[in-house]
Amino acid sequence: MGRLDKLPPYLFSAIDKAKAAALAAGVDVVDLGIGDPDRPTPQALVEVMAAAVADPAFHRYPAQRGMPRLRQAIAAWLGARHGVDIDPDTQTLILIGSKEGLGHLPTTCVEEGDNTLIPDLGYPVYGQSTLLAGGDPRTFRLKAENGFLPDFSELKQLADERTKMIFLNYPNNPTGATADRKFWQEMIAFCSERNIRLVNDAAYLEVIPGGKAALSLLNVANPSQDRVIELHSLSKMFNMTGWRIAFAAGHPELVGDLGRVKESMDSGVFSAVQETAAFALGDAFEDLLQEVMAVYPERRRIINQALEKMGVEVFPSPSTFYVWARVPGNESSIDFCGRALKEIGTVITPGLGFGSGGEGWFRISLTASDEAIAEGARRLGEWK
Repeated sequence: MGRLDKLPPYLFSAIDKAKAAALAAGVDVVDLGIGDPDRPTPQALVEVMAAAVADPAFHRYPAQRGMPRLRQAIAAWLGARHGVDIDPDTQTLILIGSKEGLGHLPTTCVEEGDNTLIPDLGYPVYGQSTLLAGGDPRTFRLKAENGFLPDFSELKQLADERTKMIFLNYPNNPTGATADRKFWQEMIAFCSERNIRLVNDAAYLEVIPGGKAALSLLNVANPSQDRVIELHSLSKMFNMTGWRIAFAAGHPELVGDLGRVKESMDSGVFSAVQETAAFALGDAFEDLLQEVMAVYPERRRIINQALEKMGVEVFPSPSTFYVWARVPGNESSIDFCGRALKEIGTVITPGLGFGSGGEGWFRISLTASDEAIAEGARRLGEWK
């Protein structure tokens, strides 16, 4: 069987088709499914970008691994924001969105017959990229009773001498779960004992309204010694999903290996976007982040109130811009979300789309407009 043949069907394509069919039939659809911020990129960043685009110096091929100015800004930001000390030259790498880095990571170390450990629940790209690299993705469960953190006894059963990498994602999509210092310390020790590379997809690290970021893996690890790598995205921090700008930081060998793969696959991120990212992570960071995050607490309150009215259990978390809730009764997540679209014209995401461990749950995104959030909450609250 070819590697492409091993890729599972993409559930969200079916959701998109169902939504398109409903719209074509004239249904007034409220979409609370997609995790794409509805608000524009802050105007200050748009202005920096406009000036950079007008500068011919930014029109040529970009630096392969990222502009020195941006990599220095990243190192300074990690130090000031997360207490992390890294070398901008050897421990940072600019990415065309964090998905690109996650997709290329298995290529750096996975050979035929090797395996990676991936969370169920999780972003599908972890397993898909492992398959495309010729490896075997082995899933470990994330359960509500354990705060959607992995069980180390299960990891010990799954890991063997051919385990090359563990993927984690905290704060977690779709659940909003976070990892504390004790967990990261245990995970670092577990991976160190077995010579396994530890990856944290930190796309939602800053998506915690109120100004306090979640705990970075790099703050707990020694990124100059521990074989760890963390991927950060400006997409969620600054409503820049379409700009495709992110970065990896961590152990020099892991960052360097990812850079070698990247050099063979693309020519880097448009320099004007990198210039804007450097500005965003500089002195303006706090104000920009607060501007972006300000809308989510009230949206979360409105949705949680509607779900409470429905009698639905919600996993308590202020992290990410998602609400993770349990499907009422014994209905499957796909059937429940399908009925929501059919009966009240509201798109919500079945938990099964994030792995078998998501069965019995559904996700609501807070990245719709305030008006859509209010209308979706009204429909859900009145739904029988």
